[in-house]
Amino acid sequence: MTECLGKFYMKNGQLLETTFFDESFLSKPHYIYEVFRVIDGLPLFIEDHKERLKQTVELSGFPAELIPADFEKQVASLIHANELQEGNIKVVVLPAENDRELAFMIYIMEHQYPSASEFENGVELALHYGLRGNPNAKVMDVELRSNTNQIKKKQQVYETLLVDQDHCITEGSRSNVFFVRGEELITPPLADVLPGITRKHVMKLCQELAIPLREEKVSENSLGQMDAVFITGTSRKVLPACRIDEWLYPPDYPLVRKLQAAFNREVENYLQSKRQAGQGE
Repeated sequence: MTECLGKFYMKNGQLLETTFFDESFLSKPHYIYEVFRVIDGLPLFIEDHKERLKQTVELSGFPAELIPADFEKQVASLIHANELQEGNIKVVVLPAENDRELAFMIYIMEHQYPSASEFENGVELALHYGLRGNPNAKVMDVELRSNTNQIKKKQQVYETLLVDQDHCITEGSRSNVFFVRGEELITPPLADVLPGITRKHVMKLCQELAIPLREEKVSENSLGQMDAVFITGTSRKVLPACRIDEWLYPPDYPLVRKLQAAFNREVENYLQSKRQAGQGE
């Protein structure tokens, strides 16, 4: 699999041909990164992603100034140079160390979006006992990612849900998770998870739509008491689950469908506001 796609990528503010892309950092056990989506040539929720990247840099012990002041302009230049209409963009921050200079890279990466059938019928999930070292920071844990990828392939599931030492579900390997009980939503507390951008917008929508929402630990033993489950993420949006291990859930639960539709409207409203502001031209 090629890590960097397209004709050009951005390194330290310079557009370079992708033939010069050095992906040796992928062998590092950890590295700082961010991923966001491009729809109709516009970066979705770019302000939120920039803020989370800043938080990750600071949580990793580095100054926020590693993020260039013209970050959004660099992203726009990359999108324009590659004539990108739809896809995912990845940002990687490699702080200076030893004789290596700082590398701030922005590039198009491979993406896999759920199919219409998966949005309609739900996806299968599996539990995995494991945790990311610093859940609030978006830092690649290569070993954990490898383990969860193996589980997904072996068990033929869409995503794995991480379970901590107290047998509580925290988050997906690449997503956040929400549980539905009656007309109430439950999601693991922020302290235990990556602050997902889609998660943030779903929580805002719950407030606007007067949907009860609680942030609390969810025990593995309580899965049988849940009426529905969905995961959220940059590529996944709001994606219902139909199974977690032996527990089955209806993908068309009304509250899940309501939030799916509300989030899709939120995305369209954001893109429309950017179009009206003249961005993406």
